[in-house]
Amino acid sequence: MTAAPDIVDRLRLAARDPAALPSAPDGLRPASVLLLCDPTTPGVPLLFVLRSEELRQHPGQIAFPGGGAETTDADVVATALREASEELGIEPASVEILGVLTPFSTVVSGRWLTPVVGLQRAPIEFKPDDYEIAEWFRVDIAELMLAPHTVREIERDGLPRRIHYYEASGRIIWGVTGAIVYELLERLGRTD
Repeated sequence: MTAAPDIVDRLRLAARDPAALPSAPDGLRPASVLLLCDPTTPGVPLLFVLRSEELRQHPGQIAFPGGGAETTDADVVATALREASEELGIEPASVEILGVLTPFSTVVSGRWLTPVVGLQRAPIEFKPDDYEIAEWFRVDIAELMLAPHTVREIERDGLPRRIHYYEASGRIIWGVTGAIVYELLERLGRTD
């Protein structure tokens, strides 16, 4: 059985050309995450990781595979693919890159983060890095489109911030990951 074609079609329309991205603002380190979707499965599962408690930044949080750019990375896509390979053993050739979502500044880690959207080309045998990744899991985009969503206003460094929370598959997705999910779902047609 294949995924709902409308979700995959909407994913293709949701992603933008990475060549049109602005450069990272001064003082922010470029970083990328990979939003890997499985188009062969109904509901179009989206890959998440639970970060290890051993990590300095964002320990124990739900995230997408990814991290900071290295000088050898050609662009934001190369960063996302390299990080996904290092963290989960995902071969870059097994991912069809659709494009990117809007880059943004992360407050805690001081990064200019670009979400890269891709489709899984074939089955993948995940090989998590035990130091960085506590576990990996998937949540159907179809479920996320209907998942309970709340927004909390907080103040950090004197600036108001909106924190998005999604409850799906027995998990709470929030923070930077919640912000990325919010944009993705908005581009797919969710209106809240």
